[in-house]
Amino acid sequence: NYEGYMLKLIEAFNPVAAEGVMCRNTVSVGWDGYLYDCDFNQMLELKVAKGAPQHIREFNVAALDERNIMLNQHCYGCTAGAGSSCGGETVK
Repeated sequence: NYEGYMLKLIEAFNPVAAEGVMCRNTVSVGWDGYLYDCDFNQMLELKVAKGAPQHIREFNVAALDERNIMLNQHCYGCTAGAGSSCGGETVK
């Protein structure tokens, strides 16, 4: 079922929804202070990209604004159709 599910998500990609995903303006902070681009990345232990602050003690808004966002297959879930509700409604 996984391959079929992923194909549906990929085919439903919406660039407007991609503009509003939470990883573009929010970071998740783990219990141990490590930073992640989103809750899903946190669960997968995908920290923010090298070169960006990795831990809350290194927090730097400017550096985080310039970071590359860590992407993977699960990102299609937030960019399909009307988008994810993680950060609220992304498409009206």
